[in-house]
Amino acid sequence: MRRIAALAADAGVETWVPELVALEWAEHLVREVETFRVAAKSAVKIMSAAGIKVQPPVLPSDGQDVAEDFLRELEAVPGVTIVKLSGDAARAGLRDQIMQTGPGRKKQGVKTGGSDSAWLRDVLVKADGSLDDVVLLSQDGDVQVTCKALGVAPPQMMNWGHFNQALFRLVKSPQVLERKITHYFSSLVGDSKGAHHDCAEPEMDLGGFEADEALLLAGSHQHQPELNDVTLRQVYEVLDVSDIRMAYATTGEEAGDDPRNATLEATVAFRADLNVSTYELTVDGGVEMGWHPVDDVRVASSLIIEVSEGEIRSYEPVDSSRVTRM
Repeated sequence: MRRIAALAADAGVETWVPELVALEWAEHLVREVETFRVAAKSAVKIMSAAGIKVQPPVLPSDGQDVAEDFLRELEAVPGVTIVKLSGDAARAGLRDQIMQTGPGRKKQGVKTGGSDSAWLRDVLVKADGSLDDVVLLSQDGDVQVTCKALGVAPPQMMNWGHFNQALFRLVKSPQVLERKITHYFSSLVGDSKGAHHDCAEPEMDLGGFEADEALLLAGSHQHQPELNDVTLRQVYEVLDVSDIRMAYATTGEEAGDDPRNATLEATVAFRADLNVSTYELTVDGGVEMGWHPVDDVRVASSLIIEVSEGEIRSYEPVDSSRVTRM
């Protein structure tokens, strides 16, 4: 769940877990823990009889504690939203189970189906009355029956593997990568504004700068200025992201398939002000230095961007940034 939720968040997809489904998972876990407890107790007894001293594993003594711990951990997973059971959905689910309508059915003579009816109704409400944009990680045929009873089209249904592949395609799509890169550099621009002083260059490395000399020298008060250096004075905003290319990282078992660990190349354009320093040879053979601002220009930077666990960790310029007029 942690990995799927993180990958889904990168793709702009929300992860919902109906409360009743979470409770079913918790109940399965309680049974697994109890099965392990019984097996461990038997193994310890046999080993003790053989003269081997071992300590039994420490396990929660109460199944309720196991369930509550699990539910607490699930709710804490970043990107996961628990769809709470509503009173209306609970009543409708019980009615379907008792009256054997919708997904209501009998298993070995026992009426069931109320849970599926209830949680699907709450998901439908959360999805604003349509399941067209919902993907359900299940192959449960009762969902189709419930949707038919509710008069709505069923959601697309996938297994974990197919959903994983679909998310990979989304995460490495240009639109998602563009959004991620824009957000990252917009945050850096915001930080540089807060920490910037007129006497200090912003802490953003965009490499060197190249432009038509006429643009860079236009503001000089010298008669025959020569270009000495160009530095950033202020970065205002990210204008656009283009030419995104991806080369997967080579570390980790899943690096070849996981776009959450990758090296990207992209061109990021900023609106910025520059400081230009110049020099001029004087008639007596000396050198006179000067500087002037070049305001409100477009700075397009070709960058290498490192992504790890779905987050941009670092970047570095590939070449000099190209400066043009806005």
